[in-house]
Amino acid sequence: MSRTKFVFPMESVVSMAFIGGAWIAGVEGVKLWHKYEHDGKPKRYGVDKWDRRMMERDSRLTGNVNKQAANARAPEQFSRNSALELESAGSWFAY
Repeated sequence: MSRTKFVFPMESVVSMAFIGGAWIAGVEGVKLWHKYEHDGKPKRYGVDKWDRRMMERDSRLTGNVNKQAANARAPEQFSRNSALELESAGSWFAY
């Protein structure tokens, strides 16, 4: 009985390492993009009507949905950019 020596195919290891590295780079890139988009905060899940309105208010106060203002008084331009102008008359009945 002759014994044959097992030869490991090294060319497949190089290509699999390249594919795995590209996959990991893509996943980490998406994570960094989400962290950049949301200012380091986790992504919001289960956003309801109240949360959307608070996000819209924060957007009008700070210019960004993910940032919040802790000032006691709203800026002067806040009185001129009302959310009521953005809503249509029938939107109250859509919920």
